[in-house]
Amino acid sequence: MRRDAPLQHLLSAALRDGAGHVSQVLQLARMETDANLRAWLRLAGIVGTIPILAIATFFLGLDALVKIIAALSGAPLASAAVVASPFIAITLVLARLGLRRMALANLEPWRSWQRNGGPSRTDRLRSPK
Repeated sequence: MRRDAPLQHLLSAALRDGAGHVSQVLQLARMETDANLRAWLRLAGIVGTIPILAIATFFLGLDALVKIIAALSGAPLASAAVVASPFIAITLVLARLGLRRMALANLEPWRSWQRNGGPSRTDRLRSPK
């Protein structure tokens, strides 16, 4: 039993040291994860704030322009046209893009039928004779 005593002491010391190293590695991993998570949240906060500030800047500039036009001309109709014009322009652009996408000429069977002068090859292959 005397010969096993130093071996038991060595094994228990090795296990103690190993457990200490594992706990230190886990603590380091926890700290690294917390730091990375904080960095990602900070970045998301900054990136999320940019569009909000851009939209607020746009509306503040639009409001200032309306007040300047109303003060110079005295006509509230002109200032209302200034407020409505960007929204009308965006609506017209989106409507034009939507109408172009929904046009009958964009449908694949219709285009291939027009090009070939009749049904497309895939239509001929699919139809039983």
